[in-house]
Amino acid sequence: MGRPEPTLVTLLRHGEVAGRPHVFRGADDAPLSERGRAQVLAAAAGLGHLDGVATSPRLRCRAVAEEIAAARGLELAVLADLAELDFGAWEGRSVAEVAEDWPEAHAAFCRFDDAAAAPGGERLGDFRRRVLAAWAAWLADAGGGHRLLVCHAGVMRVLLQATLDLPDHALYRIALPEAAHFQVSILAGHAPVLLSLN
Repeated sequence: MGRPEPTLVTLLRHGEVAGRPHVFRGADDAPLSERGRAQVLAAAAGLGHLDGVATSPRLRCRAVAEEIAAARGLELAVLADLAELDFGAWEGRSVAEVAEDWPEAHAAFCRFDDAAAAPGGERLGDFRRRVLAAWAAWLADAGGGHRLLVCHAGVMRVLLQATLDLPDHALYRIALPEAAHFQVSILAGHAPVLLSLN
């Protein structure tokens, strides 16, 4: 029996979204701008061979992931639990607006407290649990090859934290701009290895 092969996973953030920039955008389903679509396609073009493509269900991820999968003749997996955090009343608001109108809730959010949530939104702890469970389920049959996941900055931060065992206070010290990506090597029985970031 041969040695097991590691699975390479590339996580790619969506590009620029149409509409107001630099706001909390989770459950909102605005599409990418044409610039944003070009950003993601350009990043994906340099990835080499892919064996699978998955995406968040949000339009800003799903539409361009459909293009990438179709161009490579691959079936697209839409993973509902890898959608971005639901920001409730903060959707469409800037950080400055949220900090002014909800100072205590915003401060708890910046500490990445598990119980923190926007009014009417999802708790960070619940978000973390669903992302990690969905990630584990998607990779349960991993046995080599290269997979692509098109997703969101929040999802990427949770998975970076789990991969590197980062403390909460370090999560916002990692830049994840439009179309940012990182690669992880996954091998059963071993800790995941971060191969590249941005």
